[in-house]
Amino acid sequence: MISKSCRNPDTCNYIIDIGPMGPIGEGEALILRVTRNCPWNKCLFCPTYKGNKFGHRDVEEIKRDINAVKRIENLIKATFEKIGWPGIIKPEIVNMIMIRSYPEIYSKDDHNLTPENYNARLTLNNVVNWILYGKKRVFLQDANSLFMRPNKLIEVLEYLKATFPTIETVTSYARSKTCAQRSLEELEELHKAGLSWLFVGIESGCDEVLKYMKKGINSREHIEGGQKVMAAGIHLAAFVMPGLAGKNGELTERHVLETSRVLNEIKPTEVRIRSLAVLRDSPLYLRWESGEFEAPTEDQMIDEIGMIIENLNFNCIIETLQMTNVLFNLRGELSVEKEKILANIASYKVLPPLERLRFKLNRYLSDGYLEFVKRWGKFDSQLSQLIEKAKEGLREESPDAETKIEQAIFAIKSKGIP
Repeated sequence: MISKSCRNPDTCNYIIDIGPMGPIGEGEALILRVTRNCPWNKCLFCPTYKGNKFGHRDVEEIKRDINAVKRIENLIKATFEKIGWPGIIKPEIVNMIMIRSYPEIYSKDDHNLTPENYNARLTLNNVVNWILYGKKRVFLQDANSLFMRPNKLIEVLEYLKATFPTIETVTSYARSKTCAQRSLEELEELHKAGLSWLFVGIESGCDEVLKYMKKGINSREHIEGGQKVMAAGIHLAAFVMPGLAGKNGELTERHVLETSRVLNEIKPTEVRIRSLAVLRDSPLYLRWESGEFEAPTEDQMIDEIGMIIENLNFNCIIETLQMTNVLFNLRGELSVEKEKILANIASYKVLPPLERLRFKLNRYLSDGYLEFVKRWGKFDSQLSQLIEKAKEGLREESPDAETKIEQAIFAIKSKGIP
């Protein structure tokens, strides 16, 4: 976030406000912040905006960020024309040349950056990446951009597309309740102004689970909001969360079946599966520590995914591109992928118990998740000990090997979600 008191106005002309979170799949997008943080911010499983107040950004402030992006684009173009560069090839080369060419903005000293220098570099990286992908996608931050008054959001969208005519797709997070509160006519106007996709956290269709997790919404509102978005012509990506009912057989079954029912009622463009990780900084972690919430096992969440997929009766894009989904990493048409997913689950379940344990542990230790934890600086002695105990239990085929492996995986996932 940009400091309110900017010590170097020249540098701040090349900075935009960037929030903490963007969705998987938006790597080609320009990140543009239109609201700050989350207007609800009570969900037990989410730590992202806790401790931060929701804030509106006025239209003129957002337009200044759009103008800053244009200013940076022009500066990059002028710089590369000046040095006779034949074309932009790699983002690291562009960043390096820009930093060396404009030390007054970006500073050549990598070890003593001012907050303004840091934010200018962050902005530059965002814009350079966007340019390299053809300036086609924009993602509006933060957690619920639709909370902005429709007429003001329309003004932002129209200004954005007038400034950058290459834009084809504009995406944003939203809450089902906000979608339900908007009229169909307002959503249609937003779509006409350029809003292409909304990413909505359904999480569960079970009212008991939604209430416990403090989602602030019920299944009826999920359906109303989702159907209205789809009717307006806006694509909807609905996020669902296997494991959210905890280790509670009867509630888990209702969580899965009701989630499938809600999705069948909405028929979103895309269903994105995000299996539960009980994050250390979340309120849910405290309930887990106290014993009030019993976390699901990895095998349970695999079963839940199978049940959700099996009960969907419409075609959509199915997407599982998150490392908390131990068996899957795919995006494709449900009509094509459904039987493959179910067959994959069936093949996994007939593996001998030790083979399943080895597969799960290796998935988290060797396929990138642990590397992210180390990169974040969150790999500590406690986690190291849990991992070693899990490896030892597997080597010795001890009776408590499964418990040790589940504990190690839980601890890895509690550090964050790649």
